Amino acid sequence: MTGKENLIILNDLEYVHCPVCGTLTEVYDICDTCKWQNTGETNIDGGPNYITLAEAQRRWAKGEPLRNFFKDQ
Repeated sequence: MTGKENLIILNDLEYVHCPVCGTLTEVYDICDTCKWQNTGETNIDGGPNYITLAEAQRRWAKGEPLRNFFKDQ
């Protein structure tokens, strides 16, 4: 998906489903469940995350924590 089709508006705030674990997370916020730093509606690689989105998804699927793999933690 690209663009605004996965954007959810709640109480005038924009949310997306985390691309790593699926938790509803505010756009540009850190997911409370897996700690992925959301980079917008399309969640591009780079930015505040050390690893790619694909790598984060692989690690999450294996049950590995993500928090030690990001720049701000």
